[in-house]
Parts: sequence; structure tokens; C-alpha cells
Amino acid sequence: MKPVWRRSLDREADRSRRFPPPDQGRLRVEARDDPITGLVAWTNFYPALPEMLATECRARRTVGLAIGDVDNLKAYVEDANSVDVESFGHLAGNALMRRLGTVARCWLHEAGPNHACMATFGGDELVLVAETGSGREFDDDVNSLRDALCTALPCTVSFSTAVVTADHAPPGAGAERWREFTTHAIARVDRALFNHKKARRDDPDLIPAGFVAPATLSTRV
Repeated sequence: MKPVWRRSLDREADRSRRFPPPDQGRLRVEARDDPITGLVAWTNFYPALPEMLATECRARRTVGLAIGDVDNLKAYVEDANSVDVESFGHLAGNALMRRLGTVARCWLHEAGPNHACMATFGGDELVLVAETGSGREFDDDVNSLRDALCTALPCTVSFSTAVVTADHAPPGAGAERWREFTTHAIARVDRALFNHKKARRDDPDLIPAGFVAPATLSTRV
């Protein structure tokens, strides 16, 4: 397996020097970007997400939420180390994630939703939040993103998705309730992804690599 082309890791995480940016339209986030992927850093994205969802739901707009995870990244890094003496351990994984960030940002600019934001989530995951017309439309967008990533990377990327509507607005609808709902939403999508990846490890023929799995959100938290 040929490692992703390595680049310097000491570039600034300044979005003014990165094109295209990891967010656009109404879902822009004032935040510093992750220095490896160029996506919005999780530490800035997560605190902004509750108000983002609240604003969208108050305006009766539908929002899609997706989490993507690189499949078999550990095996890729180990294989890269075995065939490339200059891969320097986990820097091979960093190079792959840098490529993932570049492909994801280009996809967003060229083919993604008009109002969307992409952020890091863990060491090998990304989050997409986007305005959408329906769950089917959002799944189509996520499939398009997944296909772009799987084509450009030496590893597949699997996703789980959910849709947030005004009907999901938590009782009380204050800031604290929206924070609780956001935690619930992220946890549900992440759990669905985890369960599907475990099922695939147990039976690879049951679920193909690079899947998009649905998650269900509760209307009350």
C-alpha cells in the first residue's frame, strides 16, 4: 500500500492561507482550524454547535449531522511503516488525515451544500453539519463526500447520519437544553457508527466498507 504523500506539519492553522475553507454560508464558525486537516477544530466547533442547531430549528430549517471515521487507519499506519522507512510512525496517519481534510474541503466548495461546516472529531474522524431539504437529500450529500474520500485515500471512510428538524427542539428550548440535545445528537450518531463498524468487523460480508448508516434522534432529551 503506497503511503499518502508526506508534507511539512509545521504550517499555521490559519484559514486565510487555506483554500477552500471548511465552512460556508450560514453555518460558518469563527474558529481556528485544525492544523493537520484544515477542518474546524473540535474544541471550537462543539461549543458553537448548540446555538447553530437552535438557530436553524427556530428558522424551521432542517439540518443534517454526519460523523465519518477512517476505516482501518491503524493497519494502514502499520503497513506504511513496514514499507517506508521514512514514514516516521504515526506521521503516515497525519499525512492521510491532511489529505482527507484537503479532499473534504474541496468537495464542500465544489459539490457540497451551500450552508455547511466540517470539523474534526477525534483523531481520525470528521463531522459534517449542513442545511438540507430532507434526510434522503443529506444522505446523498454524505454518499458524495464518502465517494470523494474513498477515491482519493488509501483507506475507506464510513459514516453515520441523522437529521435535526424543528420537531426535535428540546422542551424549554433554553441554552442549557440545547447543549443537552446536542450532546444527545452527537452521541446517537457516534453510537450508530460504532455499532455498524463493530458489526462489519464481526461479519465483513454483512456491511461493506465505506458505508453510510442512519441514526435516530429522540424528540425529547
